[in-house]
Amino acid sequence: MQKWITALVLALVMAAPAFAQKAAPANVRLAVIPVTNYTPLVVARDKGWFAEEALNVTWSPIAQGAVAVEAVYGGSVEFGGSSIFEPMVARGNGLDIMLAVPGTRIRPSPPDNSGLVVRAGDPINKAADLVGKKISAGLINSVNYVHMQWWLEKQGVDPKKVEFLEIPFPQMADALFQNRLDAVWAVEPFLTFMVKSGKGRIMAYPYQDNMPGMDITGYVAKESWLKANGDVARRFTRVIERATVYLNKAPKEERDGWVAKFTGMKPEVVSAMTLPDFTTQWNVKSLQENLDLAVKYRMAKRFDVSKMIWQP
Repeated sequence: MQKWITALVLALVMAAPAFAQKAAPANVRLAVIPVTNYTPLVVARDKGWFAEEALNVTWSPIAQGAVAVEAVYGGSVEFGGSSIFEPMVARGNGLDIMLAVPGTRIRPSPPDNSGLVVRAGDPINKAADLVGKKISAGLINSVNYVHMQWWLEKQGVDPKKVEFLEIPFPQMADALFQNRLDAVWAVEPFLTFMVKSGKGRIMAYPYQDNMPGMDITGYVAKESWLKANGDVARRFTRVIERATVYLNKAPKEERDGWVAKFTGMKPEVVSAMTLPDFTTQWNVKSLQENLDLAVKYRMAKRFDVSKMIWQP
């Protein structure tokens, strides 16, 4: 009997740390653009991986990355899905925004997830042909807009000789095909729609010309929140990484299905699209190069970008 009691006590003692380490339930709110880049969220939810980490994760759709940064900084969400550029501009202007979890990268070689589109029959074939033309690269001072300016400069064209107009991505096709614009930097799925219509053609892939393989999106959070809620943030990070690895290994048909579910697009549309590269690691060199662009265009002060990357 004594041996049995001793064994029972020993078993309970050994099991105690496991009970003690059980994660406390936590609510995690996100603001993300409903595009391909954040598909790991729906994978993690539907696979039950958030639940395994005792996380109740919900997300709200937004129109642009800058809104995600504002929501995070204002405290209405814990994480925001954004391009890497807007958070670095915020950090360079004194806000305690951190790059928390990697998301996606630009593909290293053509095709890409976005591209510069012109009308199929127009004689616009190189950057010099855009002088005096009207272009939209989304919002002024957005990551596309800044990279478009730099792309023009690298091609020997003064960006001031091009007229930039702010047109939302969903409205770019109509603006181009109705001759209100001469070129648009379109993203998926609008890029595929425009090309498949036969009325548009891809002239260039500016991101790939500028920084192939660069980080383009990720999840951001306030530095103060990460310090105060490190355990919750680590659990969220583990799940996103797990979902990202799963998505990368999944057969194309399954991966396209997940993208369709998250974005609301039809599977046949997704199957024709070019997806970004999903990643679990930061490309720090590309982050620094993007910060250099922000400094170049006087949008942010220089800082050590590595100090903006949260270390779980």
